[in-house]
Amino acid sequence: MPRRIIQLSGCIGALFLYLLFFLQHANAQVRVSGMVADADNRSGLPGVTIINKASRSGTISNESGRFSIDAMPGDTLEFSILSYYRKSLTVPTTSMFINVYLTRQIIGLGQVTVVGKDYKRDSLATREEYGKYFNYHKPGAMDVLKTLPSNPITALTYLVPSKARKRKEHFQEQLVYWEKEKYIDNRYNPELVERMTKLSGDELDTFMLRYRPGYQFLQDATDYDLMLFIKESFKHYQQDKTSMPAKKEEQE
Repeated sequence: MPRRIIQLSGCIGALFLYLLFFLQHANAQVRVSGMVADADNRSGLPGVTIINKASRSGTISNESGRFSIDAMPGDTLEFSILSYYRKSLTVPTTSMFINVYLTRQIIGLGQVTVVGKDYKRDSLATREEYGKYFNYHKPGAMDVLKTLPSNPITALTYLVPSKARKRKEHFQEQLVYWEKEKYIDNRYNPELVERMTKLSGDELDTFMLRYRPGYQFLQDATDYDLMLFIKESFKHYQQDKTSMPAKKEEQE
């Protein structure tokens, strides 16, 4: 039998074994879901990073603190977010739903100098910790062509839809999304908006949510542009507030 045919048969056999192993592993996994909350007030925590330490896959909790991640009973899940202590939990065998309560880190004020939140420092720390996911590159046609001569099995796996690869891409998208959200929170913060509008409490929250600027705008905007944006938005907010009673009277 020609050597080329023998090599091709070996490659196909190896690929078959890889696919068999992949399918068995994927079928063994289950979907674990739940909510991450503050241990004191039990309110959901958005932006918490959840890592499956066994598979190295990850996800991030949504705006209400809810999450879901693939895991196997016995896997260890690690929950982390800035200003809270990390927590690790073992996936139970009896239930696929878990609630996780994180405890806020208390820093003695006499030992540190209290400064404003350093977004750049936090962002760099997050990118360093999860650099593997931030720098993940989705394999394309050129990757297949470059890898094929030296490692045909690896090249062929690039063409097979991989659940693990999709999880990695989804986690990367979530990390980038929350990094942008935190950047917006850093510049469009309650202290600045309250100082310019004199709003407070629920009314301040309503205004900030309704007129929340986009990431790209804040990337290009100077501090003056942002203050002008808040000023103009507040003008519209007051006009809408004044016109609401009139609209109610018309409807009645």
